[in-house]
Amino acid sequence: MGAQLSINSSVNVRAMYGFSFILQVVQSLAQSQYLDEYIFKVAEGISPHHGNLVVGTLESIAGVTKLLVAFPIGCVVDWRPASRTRLAWVALGLGCPTVVIGVLAILSGRLWMLTIMQVAFVIFAEFASCLAMAIFTDSLASRSLDQRTAAFANVQVFQNLGTALGSGIYGLTLLSFQAHEAPEDWTGFQTKSALLAGFALLVPVMLSLFTFRQAQKESKDLPAEQPEIQTEIKTGRAWVPYVVLLALLILALAAGMVFKFFPLFFINIYGMSVVQISVVQAIEPLVKACFTYLVGVCAPVVGRAKATSVCMVGVIGCLLGLSIQREEGTHLLSSLALFMFRGSLAQASFALAWAILMDCVPASQRGRWSSSCTVLNMSWSGAAVIAGELLDKHGYQYTFCIAAGLCAVALVVFSPLLLLKLQRLPSEPVEVSPNANAQSGAAEVVVVVDPFSTGGFLAAELLSQGCAVIALWTKESNIRYHDYPKIFDPRQLLAELDEEPTVEATAARLREVVDSVDSGSLAAVICGGDSGVNAADALSEALDLRGNGLGRNRRDKLVQHQALEAAGLRFARTVSGTTWEQVAAFAETEQYPLVVKPIESAGADGFKLCDSMDEAREHFDFLNSSDRWCGAQGRGVLLQEFLEGTEYIVDHVSCDGVHKTTMLWMYDFQEVNGHRVCIAQRPVPCDSSAMAELVAYTRQCLNALGVRNGATHTEVMWTSGGPCLVEVNCRCQGGTGFWVPLCRKMTGYSQVDAVIGAYLRQEAFDALPNTPTFLMFGDIIHLISYEERLITDTAMPGLEAVRGLSSFTDVALNVELDKMMCKTTDWNTLIGVVALCHPDPAVLAAHTCLIRSMETSGSFV
Repeated sequence: MGAQLSINSSVNVRAMYGFSFILQVVQSLAQSQYLDEYIFKVAEGISPHHGNLVVGTLESIAGVTKLLVAFPIGCVVDWRPASRTRLAWVALGLGCPTVVIGVLAILSGRLWMLTIMQVAFVIFAEFASCLAMAIFTDSLASRSLDQRTAAFANVQVFQNLGTALGSGIYGLTLLSFQAHEAPEDWTGFQTKSALLAGFALLVPVMLSLFTFRQAQKESKDLPAEQPEIQTEIKTGRAWVPYVVLLALLILALAAGMVFKFFPLFFINIYGMSVVQISVVQAIEPLVKACFTYLVGVCAPVVGRAKATSVCMVGVIGCLLGLSIQREEGTHLLSSLALFMFRGSLAQASFALAWAILMDCVPASQRGRWSSSCTVLNMSWSGAAVIAGELLDKHGYQYTFCIAAGLCAVALVVFSPLLLLKLQRLPSEPVEVSPNANAQSGAAEVVVVVDPFSTGGFLAAELLSQGCAVIALWTKESNIRYHDYPKIFDPRQLLAELDEEPTVEATAARLREVVDSVDSGSLAAVICGGDSGVNAADALSEALDLRGNGLGRNRRDKLVQHQALEAAGLRFARTVSGTTWEQVAAFAETEQYPLVVKPIESAGADGFKLCDSMDEAREHFDFLNSSDRWCGAQGRGVLLQEFLEGTEYIVDHVSCDGVHKTTMLWMYDFQEVNGHRVCIAQRPVPCDSSAMAELVAYTRQCLNALGVRNGATHTEVMWTSGGPCLVEVNCRCQGGTGFWVPLCRKMTGYSQVDAVIGAYLRQEAFDALPNTPTFLMFGDIIHLISYEERLITDTAMPGLEAVRGLSSFTDVALNVELDKMMCKTTDWNTLIGVVALCHPDPAVLAAHTCLIRSMETSGSFV
């Protein structure tokens, strides 16, 4: 059974941020230090001098409850990974009684009811958090390392923002009721009001779970228990999650000894008031949010494991600093600074370590691993009751020293991950000199054949996901090392090789390089640029890897239309030859204009629409006597009927014969400077009957050509008689991957992400929808020049104005300083391209009009 539900990474990431924010507002109002102080005062009213012990005991009861329900909840969440979003109804069933119990317990002020309230709350919160984290992690499967790290860090950022809002609300509540009650009365109406508000906010928490979209396919052919094959597991590093979890458990033990008691520390030692505590509680999460965000940005640069270790060292230093503060409370400001810095470092270390852990576990076990947070909470809660006893007997400074020692133990446990840097652990970037990593232990080795243009973008994406990449340059490619996109650093390649005289020799050379890698295995051969199509097919067959085999030359455009004719599909009348005599009869009888282009080419290389036979012959001779930038010298020239209609681009990725559409584009051709010029490349929804017919016809073409695996970029003309193939390019869309960010914004993924899934992450590919669903509206504007002039100034006010648009996504320019800017007459004379994306189509249209007005006025450059 095919994919039933759409993968939508962007929607789920936003849903996770919203869920985390609201739940943390609840925690800061109904489950944090305000509840602890409330319980402390209730307990002190019953038995003086035992308040800390009661607070710790209730916290421990909550922890034991989490421990008892965690694994069953994880199993429920993992029971059917493809149906996790349906469990939102279970969360609703747990949450509603929790709200009722919470209200009754707070109003009664009885310890036994507060205990029941805590048990109900932790069951709901554990289930909701486990479910949300599992879906969230599923949605990040195809994203790059930097994106995954940032996403996990941002969850912590939104949690902190929620804490700040909750603390701010509570502070305002205290101020508003000061006229009616003593501000130090923690059992008064203002405290109860804040706690009740917190429980009321459980309703939007429950509703937020219904905004998640399914991130995996539902399939009867794939057992829910079957884990995805992850790099860490394949390379014998399955121990990584357990080491990370153990280190986090010890850190949680240390945190549990101090965090719950920090408000009491400042109240009892420094005499801070209720309002002052609320101000601190509002400021602290904002500091944490900023710090965690910065750490999330920096971590991929220095390495996540290294950044985590640095944060742990900082936590130890802060705790030791707090331990030497004088009991008399004469160092309030320094204590506050150490308190906030300790919390920021601790939270950042957790976010990074958790990102490493979740990267290394199978998708079908993410519910259970998410529930492992309960082990952390149990250690936190167990430490709370111990710390309560220590505080009552020995004071705060002694307890801080014990906590610092535990953090040091956690750092020692975590330290083996630092040694994995040279083995290319996916959570660590590799900093190497050119080809210096040939002996490094990468898990999956991928060969990218001719990695120019988007092929270079693909190579960079593979590197970011922990793969070792070999760049193989074919004899047909004339690019040779210099056309890598800026995103890609070729120094990170495992090797950069030239194609050998034979397929067998090239395959042997690749095996030799792969054998030099510890625990490495050759996972895939992927075509990067058009000139690598045939070599990629030949090598994948020789190396017994996923590919399309050697049935036919899929670059040859004549072969393509012959295959369509044999399959009974609509095709364009086409001939080819190396001499004019071989095509003269066709040129004499065919209606003009006539398409003349290389039989094997890429982009608009060598393409010309000829209006007469003389013009056609002249261009034919020119192509035969000149070199092409993308190979195929001497292969012949193709003459093809001109197809009148609207041209579409249908991007697909295939895996074992299953074709999935990643984007459908329309070329908008208009008359510009007396020539037919494409002024825009517009994304088109696939939901109309005409577009469904176009997609179906394209897939029939792929089947006729024997395309079973990899990316295809297919040009189809919609004529008066329906769709007709122009050509199939068996690689990703070109343009150096400029369009990838736009696709990710509009659909949650791109063709590059899908092709990596097809070759390396079967589960991720299976989870992709049959055709994309648009989340936003987008457009790629081709920038037009209406004048010729010399570019003498790097200042481009028009460009800066475009960058400031809310729809701006990316820009790529085709002009250079001290070079002539020509009038636009074809693809090669475009000024550049601008990608726009916005949820409001009216805004998108207005921004497009603005850019067009800048073109006509000459103010863009």
